[in-house]
Amino acid sequence: MPKLPKDREQRVIGSTARGLVHYKFPKEHWEYHEMTGVDCGIDCLVELIEDEEYHNKKIEGQIKGTRSPTAISNGEFFSFPMELKTIRYGLGSSSAFVLFYVDNINEIVYYLPIQDYFISNPKLFDKLDTEQKTMNVHIPSDNIVSEDDYELQQIAKSVYVEGPSRSLHKAMKIDI
Repeated sequence: MPKLPKDREQRVIGSTARGLVHYKFPKEHWEYHEMTGVDCGIDCLVELIEDEEYHNKKIEGQIKGTRSPTAISNGEFFSFPMELKTIRYGLGSSSAFVLFYVDNINEIVYYLPIQDYFISNPKLFDKLDTEQKTMNVHIPSDNIVSEDDYELQQIAKSVYVEGPSRSLHKAMKIDI
């Protein structure tokens, strides 16, 4: 009998996670686009729709699925080892770059806006200059993709400048 390619558990976990991220975003406010081609760190793009119009407000997403989320701090956070090259890539984006951490068993999508995480914890920038390949990020257990998506809408409206350096910050809004 010929040897054939084998399926991998990680493919099933990743495929399930991508499907859950797509499913959990409220369709009234969001258009989900799965990214294909070379994997440079973005798995999906989720575009905000306001007043039935597209305004080029979006979230670039990295999706990581798991069947056993690692809770820390009495369940207040989940810990995930994220590749530094992906973090650097995300910090350099002018659009919001968000890690979607998916509990495939309970079908819950948690999120961590990477730029805001680093802006709030500037000492994390020191870890970007090490020889390590990953660093643990902490995703708040109450950051859940759901119908109550006001915070995600605000994240999508954010514009970041001067990343991936310590000078990273949100751009000022100017009313014209």
